[in-house]
Amino acid sequence: MTGRKRFWGLAVCAGLLLMMVAPAFAGDRPVDKRDLKGISPHRHRYIFATIGGAALGGGFGALVGGKGNFAKGLLIGGGGASALYLHSHRSTGGAYRDWLFIPTHTALGTGIGWTICGCDNGAAAGALIGGGGSALWRAMAPDKGFGQVTQDIDGTAKKP
Repeated sequence: MTGRKRFWGLAVCAGLLLMMVAPAFAGDRPVDKRDLKGISPHRHRYIFATIGGAALGGGFGALVGGKGNFAKGLLIGGGGASALYLHSHRSTGGAYRDWLFIPTHTALGTGIGWTICGCDNGAAAGALIGGGGSALWRAMAPDKGFGQVTQDIDGTAKKP
């Protein structure tokens, strides 16, 4: 009697397991152009520019400074490319544009501080200067022109 219970118990468990696992082995359609439709350098230019700048900086750092300067080059290249792209394309990032500047300048400041000092304190100081300066700069909103600040509620400009 124990053998039959064990058999049926294993059979039921195997059946439940098969029902749960079977969809994982279901056949998907073959890979075609539709799978890669949303991934292109034209659609994600900011990300590709930042990755390209980081790769360029990392390669240049490794070539000029050796193995130890690879990470410094990554930080400077990625942060510099990201900053250049954000400053030249005003619509990038939408509502998160101000928030994109902070990690960009933090990475750039970290790489520059680390390169100048050659120590961890230089990297930390560069990160604080880059991130804090960027946050302060964006909080002061220097990109708002006089016309935007002095507009009346109905959209007409006030006379100074």
